[in-house]
Amino acid sequence: MSSLIELYQRDKQFILDKSIRQILAFAGDGKLKNNNQTCLDLRDLLSCLPTEVLIQYADECLAEKFEDSGLVLQDIVNQAGWRLGFEVECGLYQGSKNTVGYDGIWDLPGKPSLIIEVKTTDAYRINLDHIYNYKRRLVEQTRISEDSSILIVVGRKDTGDLEAQIRGSRYGWDFRLISVD
Repeated sequence: MSSLIELYQRDKQFILDKSIRQILAFAGDGKLKNNNQTCLDLRDLLSCLPTEVLIQYADECLAEKFEDSGLVLQDIVNQAGWRLGFEVECGLYQGSKNTVGYDGIWDLPGKPSLIIEVKTTDAYRINLDHIYNYKRRLVEQTRISEDSSILIVVGRKDTGDLEAQIRGSRYGWDFRLISVD
């Protein structure tokens, strides 16, 4: 059992009174890396917290830029997938040449998968080719079906530029877009 879970079980209010930045500092060594103790502790804790707290933490990740805020948001979005009834495979925080760098895969039995890509903002152009290659590689590995979609979850409500970018691309039928709200 993770130390964050133990702390939460001993004193829920202590945890609930903390910001996500403070919680992250309590987890492991305080630095999120692929499947390290900090990552595992944080994900365990997020699975136990009330939804209202996850909303508060997501808002904090978007309002206050801090180290690993985007990675924490990625874990919060994947936690939302679980709470919506999906079977969720968390992706990597940092991909590499030999791995597929998706943020999550959400599955429902008998349905096409959703490849999750979390962005804090749509202020910058997103390389749709790069994200589509995640899908292509996952299909090649038979981890998902060809009819699976890519869901980009954007931190802020204003997604107009990204919507236009997707509509104007050859991937219009492969991508879906939603804000964290």
